Amino acid sequence: MSRLRRVLLIALCGALPVVAGLIVVRLVVPYLLRPLPAAAAAPEPFGKIRFAVLGDSDSQSYHDTLMLGDPRLRGGARRATTWQWTEVLSQLRGDQIDFGKWGAWGTNKYRSYFDEALGLLARTPPKYDYRYNFAVSGAVCNQLMGHPAREAIRLVDLMDTEPQVWRGGVVLIRIGVNDVTAPEVVDEMSRDPSAPHSVAVIHGCMEAIGEAVALIRKHHPDTWIVLVGVLSDADSPDKFGNWRSATEMARIEAGLDLFDNGLRKLAAADRHVYFLDDRAWFRSLWGSRDDRGHPFYKTVHLSPGWAITNTAGDDPHNASLSDGHAGVVWNTLWAQHLVTSLNAAFGLHIRPLTDAEVIDFLQPSFAAQSGLPLVTSPAK
Repeated sequence: MSRLRRVLLIALCGALPVVAGLIVVRLVVPYLLRPLPAAAAAPEPFGKIRFAVLGDSDSQSYHDTLMLGDPRLRGGARRATTWQWTEVLSQLRGDQIDFGKWGAWGTNKYRSYFDEALGLLARTPPKYDYRYNFAVSGAVCNQLMGHPAREAIRLVDLMDTEPQVWRGGVVLIRIGVNDVTAPEVVDEMSRDPSAPHSVAVIHGCMEAIGEAVALIRKHHPDTWIVLVGVLSDADSPDKFGNWRSATEMARIEAGLDLFDNGLRKLAAADRHVYFLDDRAWFRSLWGSRDDRGHPFYKTVHLSPGWAITNTAGDDPHNASLSDGHAGVVWNTLWAQHLVTSLNAAFGLHIRPLTDAEVIDFLQPSFAAQSGLPLVTSPAK
């Protein structure tokens, strides 16, 4: 044992009663008092597909009230029926997909450094989420391998405790929105997609993702990896007044293609890695701007009265929420698309999400929006 570890171990032993008390109060008690999503509360039978997530706010559970404590976030007054894609899959396919138990996971960054120095499992920041969901709001690409989050490193440490159950499991990496589509980067792309700064940001992001993929593949060679492409900030309703020309839009697309093509290259080199084109999926539903760079989006019709437009607001008729994140319809349709893609790419046998299940699952969200009585979905 190194001298540093001996010193830290002595310090830990001396502080053990205090530390233990803090853990019980801050983690165990809130966990016991908080109701769990239905699928996560049941025992985990052998045979489920272990599923881990690395990324940013696009993948952090919306019903986390530890890190995301502001009641205005993730649906605001409609948060109870506003679901993120892992939450959707946990409820609709929790018998086949295992995101880990729901609970309060993680500590502050200083405690995580302390735990790592002792060779213990570490995780930061603290949040309510599924155990294998390491996605953190605000994360940038270097947080996959770098401090304080070290998402990929700490996930692999956790996977290493049960290597056999991750054979045939899945790790999904969805990150880059806070790097590649940061406002200043997209503005630079709109003027020159090969500008040094934006290119450096993209290459740095691809390098971090590549290192994360290599780490997972080294430790768990039979685990599947999904790399999700980046969305275009030009499709966000709050950006419709920006980049109002075909030339600017083409330049932005060229910059985003540089990132996505880097992920495609990673996937092409390894049959265990799959690239999921997020922009193509979005445009298959809502379309894009017209040839002048003006908003020209389609409306998605799921059911009579259920018209979902590429607008922002907390009721489910908007594709995006007021805080800019994907709405419940977007997340549910994305979960449906993800299952289909996983089955096709890796030969998995997850039951496809049918259109009828999607409608049934979303019914409470639309009932809450309209003021009608909530109808409990059998699938939940």
